[in-house]
Amino acid sequence: MPPRKRFLPAPPATPRLTLFRALTALAGVVAVSTAGIMIIEGWSLLQSLFFIIITLTTVGYSDYALSDPGRAFSILVMLGGLATVTFCAGRILPHLFNYQLIWERKMSNRIERLDEHFIVCGIGRIGQAVCRHLAREGVPFIAIDPDPDEVTVVLEADHLALVGDATDDDVLRQAGIERARAIACVSSSDTVNIVTALTARELNADLRIVCRAEGDDAIRKMQRAGATTVISPTRAGSATVSNAILKPHLADFLERVADRMEDLELTEITAQAGSSLAGSKLGEQESKHDRITIIALKREDQPPRLRPPADHEISDGDVLIVAGDFMSIDAFRNAATARKAA
Repeated sequence: MPPRKRFLPAPPATPRLTLFRALTALAGVVAVSTAGIMIIEGWSLLQSLFFIIITLTTVGYSDYALSDPGRAFSILVMLGGLATVTFCAGRILPHLFNYQLIWERKMSNRIERLDEHFIVCGIGRIGQAVCRHLAREGVPFIAIDPDPDEVTVVLEADHLALVGDATDDDVLRQAGIERARAIACVSSSDTVNIVTALTARELNADLRIVCRAEGDDAIRKMQRAGATTVISPTRAGSATVSNAILKPHLADFLERVADRMEDLELTEITAQAGSSLAGSKLGEQESKHDRITIIALKREDQPPRLRPPADHEISDGDVLIVAGDFMSIDAFRNAATARKAA
């Protein structure tokens, strides 16, 4: 006896297929009803279509003199059309109302997949500049700000962002603070940055925390709150102005360098274990990558060594401070991560 065929249940219709079916059913009712009125009453296409539309939408814009067959057909159109419109509305409206929910779920899934990422708290002028730089570097990040308009700026650039208070434990957890690599507290409020740094340190003891500070007193408080690095735009700006007054030639040089930095990059690169950099000499790498300059080398538990000699050997885990153009930096970064040929 041949085995009986087993039929699997049909897979559930996708939202797009459901929407297509609903619109097709509605269009079919309108087309059939319009054709029926044209045949029964002898009206034009436009007049018949207009009559069907005002009938289905229950507008009743004007009275039409219908024959008995036309009235009977109109009754069927009203009953069948009302059922069809109700069915379509029940299929279409949930998709419209759930669009925001679906988008939020997608955003939540993207956030949950983040690992070793950066968190930017505060999307003002400095926060937006930080986000642009992180995006240019190609590193994963998420921004947080209580202002929906500021968050929209980041979302429109196709980056992750949350509307919320960064001092709130739940908001930082939603941003993946436990898995984050570093956090930048760059709000315009010193108080907010201090509380954010304190909260972040409690949630992740190994996190690197960079804070923006305006006042000297805030700098000390941020350091006590657990900030790894505190940066004061006021101090940096005042130093620039002072140099422009007292050391005009130095200021002019620094300005020219800053103009050229659009084509240059200053970054740190770690020599991964087993990479082609490990065991090689600094001079050898600078000769191979002739458009980069190794400015400093930081070895674990040792202070940074500025401009180390060319015969200095690179070890696993060494952090190199490198300057060069973007393409050369990328090539050198690949060498620092690529496994050494056997």
